[in-house]
Order: sequence, then structure tokens, then C-alpha cells
Amino acid sequence: MAVTRPKRSDELANAIADLIIARNLQPGAPLPPENVLMADFSVSRNSVRESLKALQALGIVEIRHGYGTFVGSASSAALHPWLLFRTRLSGSSTERLSELLEIREILETELTRRVAGTDTGELQQELSGCVARMRVEGPDAATADREFHEHICDAAGVPLARELVGLFWDVYRAVETDLETLTTSPDETAARHQRVIDAIASGDADQAEKAVHTHFGEVRDRLGTGPYRSPRLT
Repeated sequence: MAVTRPKRSDELANAIADLIIARNLQPGAPLPPENVLMADFSVSRNSVRESLKALQALGIVEIRHGYGTFVGSASSAALHPWLLFRTRLSGSSTERLSELLEIREILETELTRRVAGTDTGELQQELSGCVARMRVEGPDAATADREFHEHICDAAGVPLARELVGLFWDVYRAVETDLETLTTSPDETAARHQRVIDAIASGDADQAEKAVHTHFGEVRDRLGTGPYRSPRLT
């Protein structure tokens, strides 16, 4: 079977990314000018520009016309268009949303177990503030919902999980608006999240895990999909 070789532009993009890492260039730091990259990698100007545009699409570099190219923040926002497109394109949107929920549930179950009983009160105060905002119907209730889950990621000390959970949350909300799903009242939404707070405060990691599964189970009911089965709880 023939082996497909990566395109030259892909190889060059990877080499430029490696250069950023090797030189420990931080977000906002300038990259070498195009002519230097051309000489260093023995490539044409068009090859350099094509590779830089590919890296810009991923958020790895930022091209400022008239000023140069700089190291980007490489945030998960660069993945949003891809994940949103895939969720809307591949098969049933309901099935794809169910997959997003399952990934989030796997991540957040373990993160919530980690923070159960380890908090001094600050996390519970932040989470309670989010729940209070959820009780007031309006756009801020959705923002509070997202921030609730991000606070747990922060408390667990996993910044990458925070970005991924936020990304999945944004895509889920965007696709859900295209579907006819059951609605829940602000009080019901707040109650689901309050049970997670109570479980964290109890210090019982198993109770925290059950609360997370119950929370996502109710979201799944609204979507109309089958339950997720935790191997640890079955």
C-alpha cells in the first residue's frame, strides 16, 4: 500500500511551529521575517506565506499586515469552526450532540471528583454565584451555566480541560438552537447545578460523580438520547 507523504507546505508549517517551540517564543513575540524563513528553510516566499496562513488558521501565529508575523495564543477558539461544521454535517445532529455530551461528561466527572472535599469555600462561593444567576431567565443565565463548569476545571488545575469544556459547550449551544428540544425552567437548571455543589461540599467523590451523571442525564433527556453508562457506577 502506498504511503501518502505530507505536503511540502505542511512540512514547512510543522517546521515553523517547531522553531517557535525550540526558541521558546511566547504569544506576541515576533517571528523571523519572511526572507529569513526563506533562507533558513530553503523555500520560496509563496511557500512561507502559505504555511504561515495555515498556522494562522490554527491560531499558532498572527499575521499583522505591515508589521510582521507574531506568535499567536493558539486558543481552542481556532477549533470552533471545525467542530461546529463536523457536528452539523456528520449524520444526525442529535447523535453528534450526544457525543459532545459524553466527552464533556467523561472530563467533568473526573474533574469534579478531584475537587470534592478539597475546596476551602472559594469554589463553592463562585459556583453558588453562578447558580443564583441561572435562576434569572435571560442571556446571562447561559453565561453563568458555562462559567459554572469552567470554575470546576480551574479548581481542578487543568487549564486545557477548561478550554475544551468551553469549546464543547459553545458548539453544543450553537447546534441545539437548530433542534426542537425540551425546555427547562431556570429553577430546574439551577437545581441541577446546586446538586453538584452539594456533592462537592460533602467531600464524597462518589457522590460528586453521581451528581455529575444526574446533571448530564437530565440534559440528555432534554435532547432525547439514551443514557451514558459509567463503567465505575455499573
